[in-house]
Parts: sequence; structure tokens; C-alpha cells
Amino acid sequence: MARYRSFLFPEAILGDGFAVLDARESHHLVRVFRAKVGETVELLDGAGRKYQGRLELADAKAARVAVERVEAQPQPAVSMTLVQAVPKGKQMDLILRMATEIGVHAVQPVFTDQGEVQIQGARLAGKLEKWKLTMIESCKQCGLAYLPKLAAPCRLRDYLQRVDVEHGLVASLEDGSLPLLEHLKELEAPCAIQLAVGPEGDFSKAEYDLLAQSGFAGVRLGANVLRAETAAAYTLSVVDQFYNA
Repeated sequence: MARYRSFLFPEAILGDGFAVLDARESHHLVRVFRAKVGETVELLDGAGRKYQGRLELADAKAARVAVERVEAQPQPAVSMTLVQAVPKGKQMDLILRMATEIGVHAVQPVFTDQGEVQIQGARLAGKLEKWKLTMIESCKQCGLAYLPKLAAPCRLRDYLQRVDVEHGLVASLEDGSLPLLEHLKELEAPCAIQLAVGPEGDFSKAEYDLLAQSGFAGVRLGANVLRAETAAAYTLSVVDQFYNA
């Protein structure tokens, strides 16, 4: 097992038998973690490959790793996309960390009728960049081969107008919703599944109608009303365990 992990950002250089990290990852590896020449390093590209090697140049601006072998990781049997209403405060960071660790394929943040968060302009761009870094850090901490795709936030209505949903589930507080596990047992094995989780104030009746029209079935997450971040982790965990474990 490698002692250190780094991520191959687009600025990194990947050559025949070596990799040169970008300035940020080089600083983190050499200055923060104080990695020494000869120590083992695992490099993640976020696209399914892990590069195992040893640090051969401890340069804080351009650390060089001698790559000894490359490991390709298979994709999960069923890919999961989380359609997540953007919550207040730092809860989205927690949701993205947990979703990444569980193995989500993609995350689509959405703004909803009853959600209190509406971010625009430069602040939205800054949030998106911060969220991406949060997901990369989760990949590094857990040694994950795949970095989930993070889409730009949009209105839920706009997303549903452009997406083609084969199998969709929405965490629902509406009467008549089947328990999540019971619904999964009735589904034909999908290749991909979309999971929608609402804001603190839940989806509006109009949004539930739009979700149903777009192919999302309402499912119940146990007997208790869950917080947004708990609902996301619960839903992803159950689906991943059911299909991919």
C-alpha cells in the first residue's frame, strides 16, 4: 500500500514511466506531508486508473514520481447519479464527500421551489470549484479510482426538461411511496439510476408531479424524516449495496 496519494490534475505531466505533479499537489506532497525521495506514492487520475510509484524528485513546485505500474479499475455494475437540491451552509460539502466515498457516478445540484439557496454569478462559480476540490480530496483520502462528474447547478425544472431518465427514484415524504428496498426488488436491473433528494423544505407538489412525469418513482427512506445530507447518504448506500456490493 502506498504511503502517499496525489491527484493528477490537468496541469500534471504524465510521461513514459513517470509523472510530474502540478504545483498545488507538489506543495501538498513535499511541504505539507514532507514526503521523501524513495517513498511510495499512488497517483489517481479520476478516470479509473491508479499509478503506483516512488517519489524520485521532491520538488515542491514539480514533484516527479517514477511510475512502476498502472492499475485499471472497473466501473460499478450500476452507475448512480445524485440529483441533489442545494442545501444551506456547508451541508453540500458533506453530501459531496459522502457521495464520492460511496461511489456515485455524477452529481447534479439543483435549485428548487422550497429550497432557501439560490446562488448566481461569480459566487456560484467559486462554489462549484470548491465542491470539485472537496470531491477530489475524498478520492485521495479513500483511494478512489473514479472522480464523480459534477454538473453546474441549475433549476430542477430545467434539468428535468433536458434529461432522459430510464430509471429514477426520488426520496419522498408523500403518502403511498414504497420503501426504497422494496422498490429496488421490483426493478429490472438497470445500467444507470438517478436518485433525487430534496431540500430541507422538501420538493413542492408541482416538483413531485414533474419528477413523476420525468420517470422518477417516489420511495420512502425508513420510518423517520431525514435531513438532506442523511437522505442522500442513505439512498446512495442502499442502492450501491443492492446492485454493486
